[in-house]
Amino acid sequence: MRFYRTRKGGTNTVELAPALFILLIVVLIPCLVIIHIGLAYACGWYANHLATREAACAGPINRQTAADGATAAWAASGLGKFVHAPPPSNLVTSNPAGGPDPNGYQEVTVTTTVKVLPLFQLPFVANGPVTFQYSATRPYEERDQN
Repeated sequence: MRFYRTRKGGTNTVELAPALFILLIVVLIPCLVIIHIGLAYACGWYANHLATREAACAGPINRQTAADGATAAWAASGLGKFVHAPPPSNLVTSNPAGGPDPNGYQEVTVTTTVKVLPLFQLPFVANGPVTFQYSATRPYEERDQN
């Protein structure tokens, strides 16, 4: 009888609940936030890629409108909704004021700024929006005047 009274069975199950709570708060949720920020960075790069492609295909007058249309379409798609971001802003520039460089090579540069909201609001951590800025250069694909 004495053997049964001194056994310490069940003490591990008592420690399981606090351990799971600590793992959830300290490990799992911050890892999900980091993964979300990494995926949001990739989604923002894709928005810049779309805007650069559209600006390179448009005429000199319509480049800014084409880039803004591409990022607005991105923001309305699943990727933009996943990031929880407002529509990104674009800045479209051409090499020397829209003219060719000395070798006759013309290109357009699009700088896209994406503001990403975090997946979770964590206590005791700065949880403000993260701003990513991308820049890409692409040669003109069309040389019309419109």
